[in-house]
Amino acid sequence: MMISTLLLTTAGARVPGKAAQEFSEKDPSGIAMIVIAMTVVFIALILLFLVFKYVARLYNIDARNRLRKSRPDIDFSDDEHIPGETLAAISLALHLYHEQMLGLEDAVITFKNAAKTYSPWSSKIYGLRRTPNR
Repeated sequence: MMISTLLLTTAGARVPGKAAQEFSEKDPSGIAMIVIAMTVVFIALILLFLVFKYVARLYNIDARNRLRKSRPDIDFSDDEHIPGETLAAISLALHLYHEQMLGLEDAVITFKNAAKTYSPWSSKIYGLRRTPNR
């Protein structure tokens, strides 16, 4: 082991632990290591923020405009105005349907106690230890 380490040191190859030892000699207080670690963490957080921000923008692309560009033969005019009374009737129907579905969840649930067979695995007696007599 010692001979191979000496050969690697003289040959100029990488010696395990040598870089850490040199870093600890150059920075005995560890401030540089703290700064490097915090910089890496903050850069990673900034990159994650940017990735999530731009992925969210990709999902917010207007599909109607994309469809309008791809299919110019379809008329997407906004002339169709739905009256307020119709919208109120639709929303009331959806609300009542939702309330009816919630009403089905109020059923009474009963539990039947099953007979438990004795098992030494669940016994608390075997888990206790007696204090030794002196």
